[in-house]
Amino acid sequence: MKGLNNLIGMCVILFMNSCIGNSSFNQAELKFVNPYFKPDTATYKSSQGLMDTIIFTARAVDTVEYRNLAQGYYNENILRVSYKLTNNSFHKFLNESINNEPVDFISISKAKNSHSSKEIYFLGLLFDEEYLDSIIKTNQNEVIVFNEDKATYKDANINEGIKSFKFSFTNGIISFVDKTDIEWLRVN
Repeated sequence: MKGLNNLIGMCVILFMNSCIGNSSFNQAELKFVNPYFKPDTATYKSSQGLMDTIIFTARAVDTVEYRNLAQGYYNENILRVSYKLTNNSFHKFLNESINNEPVDFISISKAKNSHSSKEIYFLGLLFDEEYLDSIIKTNQNEVIVFNEDKATYKDANINEGIKSFKFSFTNGIISFVDKTDIEWLRVN
């Protein structure tokens, strides 16, 4: 009987470790957050002299622990970079969060041996996991242009949204084009 109890105990430990263990992010996914290893305040200027100042947070991983029979027993890691427009910026979010929290620019979540998701959201353009996976597989360029025609959602909760933005794996967002076809360039 003691041997059976030990066997059951070992099986429970192995099961819990396989469910509760943490998943890791691959190199292709990490490329998106590499420019944000520390907080970054970026200023963008249009040819009309309008300005946007955007504060990007440093990349961070949060772990959410699920521990119940309904959802199961597992950990979900969320790799994210958030951003916030300063009060004097031209672009504004129409629905600020209750706690005035930043919006996720990049959000990649993974649960070990289970689900994952990827999103990039910037000034009204949202790109989903399917599109990001296609970029990861096919694009070897240093700079990627994210166009509104490839976005999952556009114009969500922002005034004067944008049509596209250029993302550098070294420097982050380097420019964007607004709805009136005016390019906003990073000046710092």
